[in-house]
Amino acid sequence: MDANLRWAGGVKYNREERKFAELIHKTLGKTERELGSQKTVEDFGFAEGKGSTDVGDVSWVVPTAGLRAATWVPGTSAHSWQAVAAGGMTIGVKGMLVAAKTMALTAVDLLENPSHARKAQIELNDRRGEDFKYLPLLGDRKPPLDYRK
Repeated sequence: MDANLRWAGGVKYNREERKFAELIHKTLGKTERELGSQKTVEDFGFAEGKGSTDVGDVSWVVPTAGLRAATWVPGTSAHSWQAVAAGGMTIGVKGMLVAAKTMALTAVDLLENPSHARKAQIELNDRRGEDFKYLPLLGDRKPPLDYRK
């Protein structure tokens, strides 16, 4: 996935997008991300996030990979009006296309080279350890709500 992301590249703004990004960036206050950083693909690394996704439980059983693409102005916080503003224009579309290309190329790689998936499963098993047993947080109790009634 890293090689495919590097091929897809970062997000380059045109003049209009740069002007918009400068206006948005001024509203962010102090940020670690500067304008222009969206053009760079950062080095690959394992990271533990502080959020949650639907893939969390799946990743304990099946090897997974994730990526982040610059769909917002650098330094933007999730769930902010700035994220919505950039996500609804060409900046968001460009970042989405980087992510889509990366995921599609990675899927092709896995289909053409099944050994990658086998190696990933071996690595996951090694990282989890021999005694690993997946237990969902819900346990064996029934869900608290039955939406089918």
